[in-house]
Amino acid sequence: MKTTLTKKNLEILYTMACQMAPFNKLPMPKSSKVKFKVIKNPNIYGCFDEHEMEIQISSNACGHFTTIFQTLLHEMVHLALYARGDDDFHEHGPKFLRIKNVYSELYNFDPKAI
Repeated sequence: MKTTLTKKNLEILYTMACQMAPFNKLPMPKSSKVKFKVIKNPNIYGCFDEHEMEIQISSNACGHFTTIFQTLLHEMVHLALYARGDDDFHEHGPKFLRIKNVYSELYNFDPKAI
C-alpha cells in the first residue's frame, strides 16, 4: 500500500507550509532543525515533542493527504508557540486558536476538524 506519509514528505510539506501564511510570519525553525517521525498510534493524529524537536504523525490515524497536512499544520502551531517561548505551547488555548483559525480560513479547512 502506497502512502504519502513519510518522513521525507513531512519535511517537504513543513518547508512549504513555513513559506505560507500564517507560518511565514512566525518563528518557525528550519526543517533541518526539526525531526519528523511516522508513528503507529491509533489514539492520536500527531504530536509535537519539544524535547526532541520532533513532529510525529500517526499512520494509523492519518491516511489521506488532507488529514496528514491538517495534522502537520496543527503540530506546527504547537512548535511555533514553543519557538516563540510560550509556556502554554502544548495547550489549545486562545494563542493556539488564533493561529489555527487563520490557516483554517485561508485554506478552507473545517476549524472544528483541526
